[in-house]
This record gives sequence, structure tokens and C-alpha cells, in this order.
Amino acid sequence: MSLNISYKPQSSFELIRCGRDFDGGYLLTKKTIKETDTLVSFGILDDCSFEDEFLKIKPVKVLCYDHTVNNSYWKKRIFNDLGASIYNFNLKFFKNTLTRYFQFKKFFKIPTNFLEIETIKKGSLGSIISATKDFEAFGYSIAEALFVKTPVICTNVGGVKEFVNKKNALIIQPNNIQSIKKSLIYFFNNKKQINKKISYGHKMIKDKFNSDVMCKKFLKYFSYA
Repeated sequence: MSLNISYKPQSSFELIRCGRDFDGGYLLTKKTIKETDTLVSFGILDDCSFEDEFLKIKPVKVLCYDHTVNNSYWKKRIFNDLGASIYNFNLKFFKNTLTRYFQFKKFFKIPTNFLEIETIKKGSLGSIISATKDFEAFGYSIAEALFVKTPVICTNVGGVKEFVNKKNALIIQPNNIQSIKKSLIYFFNNKKQINKKISYGHKMIKDKFNSDVMCKKFLKYFSYA
């Protein structure tokens, strides 16, 4: 069964898939790969297949950020998976875990491939909530981030508009890589301004979206029914 013409892309793209089948793989245009100077990955866990296949097409510097994949993670993972394999009489499962482990170690032995663990743990990159969607129905995750004093980088679309403004967030354009890049650079270089946005965002949510205020709004809404 062929795809209905109304669902097909208007433009022609030369797409390349990098990474494992199913979860862990991504489609990229040849143009994107060609223009890439540095590959930055967040939350790789145990799978660097995407980065590995990307480098086979174009060798670039790779920066990976994930505070969960330290030595403690691998010790627990190997021990737990060994126990599960023995219990379920499935040594193939444990073999796959070891394969992932050695592939992971091999990948980060390459001098141009960096895995940063502590940076996120200490709160530089891991403490940002970044929403780059071109549509968001409610924006509750943004409101929660503002309330718990997490820096917000997001698009001003859909339900997000109710919560963000230039005083409490870094607003970016949907599907705009340069806009994301610019906001991240600003985040690292302007801590004092970011802290002001954090304080303003927290106060705004606390004052305008607390349980008392929202309850009154709901009751008023339902009174019209």
C-alpha cells in the first residue's frame, strides 16, 4: 500500500539513517551531515551506534553528555544482566550486554570522542529544560521547570505561550539549529542574566498559577456550564 500523496513531503530529501534499527537510529539529510563540524549528543546511555555510523560518513569531533553511564552503571548493569541471564537460561542476553560494553569503551578510546559525565551531574547542561517543538498542547513541563527553578530554553508555541516570556526563558525559533546554538552559548556566558530569569519564572508560576488561583479559575469556568 503506497502512501497517500497528501502525506508525502513537499520537498525531496536525500536521507541517511545512522544508528541501530528501531530506537537508537535517526534519519539525517546528506546536507546536514556534510555541514556538521561537531556532533553533540545528550543521553546516550549504552548506545553509541548513531555516533559511530555518523563518523564513518564524516569524521568530526564528538561530545557526548550523560552522567548515568559511569563505572558504577556498568558494574551494576553487567552484574544484573548476568544474574538475569542465568535465571532465564539465556546467555545470549548477557553476551549482548558485554558486546554493548566493549563497543562503548572502544568508541570512547578514540581521541576525538569525548564522554562528559560530571558536567551534567554538577548542573551545567543537565539543569536545562529544552523544548524545541513546533507545537505543544499544554506546556505543563515548562511550567514545572520554571517553578523548580530550572533554566528554560523553548519555542513559544501552543500552550507554552501561557507560561513563558523573554523575562523568564530563552525563546528560540522552531526547527532552527542556529537559534538553539545561540541560546546555549548565551546560557553558558550569561549566568547572572539566567539567574534573573530563573527567579522571575519561579515567582510568576508561584503567584499566577498556584493551587488557589487555578482552583478559582476552574470554578469560574465551570460556573458558566
